[in-house]
Amino acid sequence: MANFGLSKPWIAKLDAATGTYSGGFKCGMAVNTSISPSYNEASMFADNQEREHVKEFKNAAVSLGTDRLPVQASKTVFGHTVNADGEENNNVSDEPNYVGYGFVTCEKLDGKTKYRACILLKVLFSEGEESYETKGESIVFKAPTISGIAMADSNGNWRRKSPYFNTEEEADLWIQKQLNVVAVCAAPVASVDGGSYTEEQIVILTSATAGAKIKYTTDGTTPTAENGEEYSVPITIASNTGLRAFAYKDGMADSEMITKEYFITV
Repeated sequence: MANFGLSKPWIAKLDAATGTYSGGFKCGMAVNTSISPSYNEASMFADNQEREHVKEFKNAAVSLGTDRLPVQASKTVFGHTVNADGEENNNVSDEPNYVGYGFVTCEKLDGKTKYRACILLKVLFSEGEESYETKGESIVFKAPTISGIAMADSNGNWRRKSPYFNTEEEADLWIQKQLNVVAVCAAPVASVDGGSYTEEQIVILTSATAGAKIKYTTDGTTPTAENGEEYSVPITIASNTGLRAFAYKDGMADSEMITKEYFITV
């Protein structure tokens, strides 16, 4: 399957102890990126035959070419000091930070353009060459490139890919949610957990996000902005029902969807 596009490069600082991200920013416009995994390998031979072979992920070489590196990169990625007025100071003792790095690609699936986001969960970037050239009779663009190493996090994960989306905006939002760039509504909580019951159940849905609204379905379909009922009163479950719901609020990303299966045997 061939990729034929690249866009929306995002970077956010990683707190390796908690696995959370902060200070996310869009890293200009993407020009190119490459990811080259490397592995530790070993073989055991016995009776003149290879009896066992072990191959484990080691790390991945990463490069990002962009039309510009915003000032946030100096502080968030490379650990430099940036004053309120934008003045930047690079010290020999500055140390780069672990970051998450995400981007969007597009592919053709069954003749249709689909978008998919990719996030490298723990990357340590190094500053690349800064090249400048005076303008002469011809114009030469000097696009910055940074390179680094992607490593596995404390859970052994090093890369995460989104589902396929119909629009670039959906894939872009997925990255922002993963890197904690935008606030996300708290997922709904059902007052009655899924399971088997001998009588009808009254289910109350709540979200910890103040002012959030909830959309839900009980017909097996997925609730969306266009599909489902807006929650306003407790839901009566009188027969076998699959309840799906998500929370939403203006200015925030939609919550993850919850699914509860109820089996009523009267």
